[in-house]
Amino acid sequence: MSRLQQASDRLKTALDSLDTAVESVLDQDGKDQSSDVQEVEALRSQLSALRADYDKLTHTTETVSARLDGAVDQLKLVLSEEPVKEQA
Repeated sequence: MSRLQQASDRLKTALDSLDTAVESVLDQDGKDQSSDVQEVEALRSQLSALRADYDKLTHTTETVSARLDGAVDQLKLVLSEEPVKEQA
């Protein structure tokens, strides 16, 4: 083989290796981007679920607070009427 042929073969081998490396990097980037998109979608889904839970808890808290206020008002009324019954 001539030196020119050997150099040409080495250049072809190097270009093939470079091409393989580039394809590998592009494939990995594509997988990483796909993985990133999936992770973002999963996080969006979790955020949506957490917001729904927060809304439910807010509604429940408001309901419990209103009921407690009503119970406290009834207790105050009962306690304020008790001395009147004792006097009668």
